[in-house]
Amino acid sequence: MVNFMKRHLSFMAATSLAGGLFLHSLPAQSEQPEGHPQVGVCVHFSNGWYKEPEIPRMIAEAGFTWAREDFYWSSIEKEKGVYVMPDSYRKTIDNLNAAGLKILAIFNGSNKLYSPDIYDAEAYARAAAWFARETRGKVQAIEILNEPHNFGFSKHYGGTWNGVEKDGSVSKWVPKYVQLLNTAAPAIKAANPEVKVLGLGGVPPVTFRQLEMGISPVVDAITDHPYSPRMTAEYVPYASKDGILQRDGVATADERGTFVSQEKMMREQSAKFHGPKAIWHTEFGWPSYQETKNGNLFAGLTRDAQAKYLLRRMAEALGVGTDMLFVYNFRDNGTDEHNAEHNFGLLDIKLKPKPSYDAVSRFNHYMAPFQADPAAGVSVFPVTTHADYSPVVWDGSRIEAGGKVLAYPFIAGDGRKTTLVWASERAGGDLQPAVADVEISTDKPAQAVKAYDFLTGETRDVSFVNKDGRVMLKKMTVTDSPVALIIES
Repeated sequence: MVNFMKRHLSFMAATSLAGGLFLHSLPAQSEQPEGHPQVGVCVHFSNGWYKEPEIPRMIAEAGFTWAREDFYWSSIEKEKGVYVMPDSYRKTIDNLNAAGLKILAIFNGSNKLYSPDIYDAEAYARAAAWFARETRGKVQAIEILNEPHNFGFSKHYGGTWNGVEKDGSVSKWVPKYVQLLNTAAPAIKAANPEVKVLGLGGVPPVTFRQLEMGISPVVDAITDHPYSPRMTAEYVPYASKDGILQRDGVATADERGTFVSQEKMMREQSAKFHGPKAIWHTEFGWPSYQETKNGNLFAGLTRDAQAKYLLRRMAEALGVGTDMLFVYNFRDNGTDEHNAEHNFGLLDIKLKPKPSYDAVSRFNHYMAPFQADPAAGVSVFPVTTHADYSPVVWDGSRIEAGGKVLAYPFIAGDGRKTTLVWASERAGGDLQPAVADVEISTDKPAQAVKAYDFLTGETRDVSFVNKDGRVMLKKMTVTDSPVALIIES
């Protein structure tokens, strides 16, 4: 694997010879941030990755600063009250730390030692507290189970994936998870006050109900997995339409099912019931696989489309203030090109990069110093956009990509600004790109405007006019993948 930073800096040098594009748009090598402080990636060292010491280095080179890994309760407590860290877990932690990565540990699974209640809240809390104490200074955050609606917990206590029964009552597992979280979180904090505790992680209809039940004030963040199985990156399968409202019994997004609305409504629900202020998206992604039958949950995307949707979700999530993002997955989990679960990786099983690896790497490194700048003056006036040629009907509700041109402004600590722009249409269509007029307020007249493409790594000039304190980009070509607009004054 060629070191990403070497490739990135070589590209900077080449383009500077051609016209000095990056000398003004990107930091110098000595200032180049090592990675994005809000972006991590999901890993599976428990599947044997800990035997491949190059992987943590590759994660860090790609601009990730966090890694999310499973640590199973039953592997740590094999005799009641006796806790032992497996060698593979220690190696995983040590290797990630050596690469400069922070760790989000999922304290995961059940324990048959406590049968019939294999998720006994008090026993789980004791074990999680021991883990927090044992890994103090090495693990920075602990997540209470992974997707409790999906991996054993809901099956054990009974109920549906979305937490609502046919008679409208709440599934039994939903309050049981709240009990587990509210028992474990204080125990973990008592053992290690520095570690962050994350919880919930079910689907939004469940999360909304659990927030209403009351979450311990020591829980630092809500976990959410905003997958968009057959939608574009700007939409989620929770549109407030008849079919989905009948299914879930609660509205968790607007009528169009926009990702932004769900983020906003989840924050409002948490604030209403004094829940956590932070939201961590600890999984999201798209698989690059080939469908061979109807009825698959996830669409079979091209590798380019996978990269584009990842970039679009990262840009929009950071643009609206999501606290942390974890891309799923760093590496493919298998070799079956017809199996979605095998193909979420940024790299294939042999560690060969897909387009998404370099694209996300560029995004992480370039965007590392920037934060959302909601006060910035940016306006978009579409000239041409594209309708969704393949709208999704999800549980009787139609969800379609709007094709809007989106723009999110960002600002760095030193005052540098950038604006991310893209068309929210389906990726890889057969039409020419959308066109829009973009206006950006500035303190000084622009001397040049550049568009840096995360997907290709290329930079192009953008025509502009200075007028009344604004930089006006007339009939700008807007692609289906984000570009960073850089105004040089």
